[in-house]
Amino acid sequence: MSLEDEILSGITSSQSGEFSEHAKEYLSVLNPEQYEAVVHEGSPLLILAGAGSGKTRVITTKIAYLIGEKGVNPYSILAVTFTKKAAAEMRERAIALEPRANDTQIRTFHSFGAWFLRVFAEESGVDPNFTVYDDDDVVSLIQKVDPELTKKEAAQYARKIALAKDYCLTSDEEDMLFEISDFPDFAKYYKAYENRKRQTGNVDFGDLIMLPYLVLQANPLLKQHINKRFRVVMVDEYQDSNVAQFKLLKELAGDGVYICVVGDDDQSIYRFRGAEVQNILTFSDTFANTKIIRLETNYRSTSQILA
Repeated sequence: MSLEDEILSGITSSQSGEFSEHAKEYLSVLNPEQYEAVVHEGSPLLILAGAGSGKTRVITTKIAYLIGEKGVNPYSILAVTFTKKAAAEMRERAIALEPRANDTQIRTFHSFGAWFLRVFAEESGVDPNFTVYDDDDVVSLIQKVDPELTKKEAAQYARKIALAKDYCLTSDEEDMLFEISDFPDFAKYYKAYENRKRQTGNVDFGDLIMLPYLVLQANPLLKQHINKRFRVVMVDEYQDSNVAQFKLLKELAGDGVYICVVGDDDQSIYRFRGAEVQNILTFSDTFANTKIIRLETNYRSTSQILA
């Protein structure tokens, strides 16, 4: 194995069996379960963590630990979450612990998808300077497909198209689309909308997740390239992932990639948007030899609230 491969391979041995003084300092504030999660390596890791249990601390500390103590190239780490605020906080806290974390990809799921589509625009069949359509843009394009549709009718189709993409269903999967919409002509409008959008080179919000998945699935060499680039993949708030995000994650978690997800199996705030709590409940079935660690100490709520 070359030095470059060893660095990109993710978890390498530290030069000594002991932690640096800086690592001892940030590891000393962790409880036993948090510590176990931070130093875990090798197999897939599922961290079940309720509100106030310090899950963001675990992720940011793990990023710092991987870079500073295990020799992982920060360029090879991808950490994703669901809101810009959460991603910004994660980045800030990771950099505070380890300045080299500035070179890691710490993004929202959709921001990562946009990055992917711009970098691999040719493979994705989009304009590298694409615009991401908002809800009004989608409705407008559907009305261009059929000018006789009212704005309200077009908006109904737009919502169903967005839901189909959350479930990673293309316009060609007509049998499955009946589970999304009982409109008899839904597949026809979905397909016409996709064709019209493809001509513009632009994308909609759902494409930011589904399209990278489809591109990676159809292009083994590109998938291999991405799997070599991102040797550590971490997901926060995993309970809020939808089917498309789960499928994209499986493509990112290729051979030799260390995967770690953190989530609360008791809550999902994005179920209206297709979030599947089954993603977290079946994680260990999908990823063999998963280690499960529970963070059960609540640092946010008072004893009266917990009681």
